[in-house]
Amino acid sequence: MKKSLFLLALIIILQVIFACPIRTFAQTAGNFQFSGDDVGDFFDDIGDLFCGQTSAKIDEEVYLGGYPLGITIDGDGVTVIGLNEFIGESGKLCCPALNAGIEINDVIVELDGRKIYGSSKLAEIAGASEGKTLDVKYLRNGVLKETTITPCRDLATKQYRLGLWTRDSSSGIGTLTYVRKNLNFGSLGHPICDAKGGIISCKNGGVFDCTIDGVEKGQKGAAGELKGGFCFDKRIGNIYANNKFGAFGSFNTIPQYCTETVSVADINEVRPGKAHIYCTLDDNERRCYEVEIVKAVPQTSRDDKGLVLHVTDKTLLDKTGGIVQGMSGSPIVQNGKLVGAVTHVFVNDPTRGYGMYAKWMLTN
Repeated sequence: MKKSLFLLALIIILQVIFACPIRTFAQTAGNFQFSGDDVGDFFDDIGDLFCGQTSAKIDEEVYLGGYPLGITIDGDGVTVIGLNEFIGESGKLCCPALNAGIEINDVIVELDGRKIYGSSKLAEIAGASEGKTLDVKYLRNGVLKETTITPCRDLATKQYRLGLWTRDSSSGIGTLTYVRKNLNFGSLGHPICDAKGGIISCKNGGVFDCTIDGVEKGQKGAAGELKGGFCFDKRIGNIYANNKFGAFGSFNTIPQYCTETVSVADINEVRPGKAHIYCTLDDNERRCYEVEIVKAVPQTSRDDKGLVLHVTDKTLLDKTGGIVQGMSGSPIVQNGKLVGAVTHVFVNDPTRGYGMYAKWMLTN
């Protein structure tokens, strides 16, 4: 019946375009009899013909996010961005990396015979070394070099350390949007990109506990930022995808702060009007702030920037000026349902920004 109805819809369109007698085509298509349900299907078919088929509703509840995450994407090696002295067990300052001849901007690609894709792996190998001397391979100005390094035990933390700070292929702070009950999660609502704006390919990555230390307020022409940090010793999950719809991964266990579940709104349920976003600022408490959905584009296929938001909450405006970097992924809730995630800010008006429908993140 569906195919017949689709054909009839096509006949009607052709009739309008070419002014052909509809009966001729109808005879070719066969005789049609309609029930009440068929009429509804008929108009659905016409809508699908013009707009494309819509995906099914998401019939599940998810844990509501709004919490900061430290996110890294593993690459080929980690870049040394600083050398760090610390007090060893002898009570004296030490820096194993300096003693090994490591310099800032060197790229460590291998430690103890194992490939290095992220800073957390570097810390893990050093921590398990028990002070044993390790072979190191690194790149300096593109030239592969080798040396040895002997981790020292930090008097304060009791951990074996190398005495250096490194930067992963890509790392930063974002906001958790939701967690599914199978431990998979979505965040950001936009891709992690390189300096040229290209989406960074993701073989693997890490997720870490994060604290927000300060807020740089946004203003016209200059986006603000949440400032914070995370410790590579507290990896709580992995990133397995980075694409147009966000950074996606899986937690090792459900985070202890995930206690509230919500349904996911279908796109046709979202309306312009009052809504709320959830995010964490420098008091490290997730809070709810009022916004207005100015525009809700009736998308029928997956795409970004389906929502336009206006921050109306005075407390949030006083604190951040509106939407700032680091708030990407903040869940948007309307009528008790998760409708989307904050994704971008208007540079010339930080009180306004874009959002993505949650449905596209969950069906990604």
